[in-house]
Amino acid sequence: MNFNDFLRYDKETGSLYWKRRPSSMFNKQWQCDSWNTKYAGKKIITLDGKGYLVLSIFGKRYAAHRVIWEMVYGKPPTIIDHINGVRTDNRLCNLREVTCQQNRMNAARPRTNTSGVIGVYLNKKRGIWCAQIKHNGHTRYLGSSPIFEEAVALRKAEEKRLGFSPAHGRLKNAKS
Repeated sequence: MNFNDFLRYDKETGSLYWKRRPSSMFNKQWQCDSWNTKYAGKKIITLDGKGYLVLSIFGKRYAAHRVIWEMVYGKPPTIIDHINGVRTDNRLCNLREVTCQQNRMNAARPRTNTSGVIGVYLNKKRGIWCAQIKHNGHTRYLGSSPIFEEAVALRKAEEKRLGFSPAHGRLKNAKS
């Protein structure tokens, strides 16, 4: 499917707009008129349950950031990362094609995190803060301290050494 036949992309704002559809796409003229009156020129603003912009064409649902990538580069992406973590920010400068590993290195902090920092947790039995990191499928223990900030420093230093995004561990969908 050529998404450029159905959509217009504004690279400055990252917004998608419905294009006017010809009557050849419909069984009856009134269906065409009705669709164009309701949608043509309108911005796509529908969000899915995870906070991504989505759209439907002929009953098939698409993620807007993946559609944009295909419209611009002519091929479907494997994995797309929103660099700043804002899932509705579909400006081309905020989208990049990445590997699973690269995507995880720019992940938001999970809601289940209790310390406020990915990879830092309290060992309640010993009363110390522990730091660990998962990279290339392996979890590695970085050290521990009775002082939270020291455990965080261990984690952050290793993130920097491994090339994690500075935005890694941010709150979900937080504005940068």
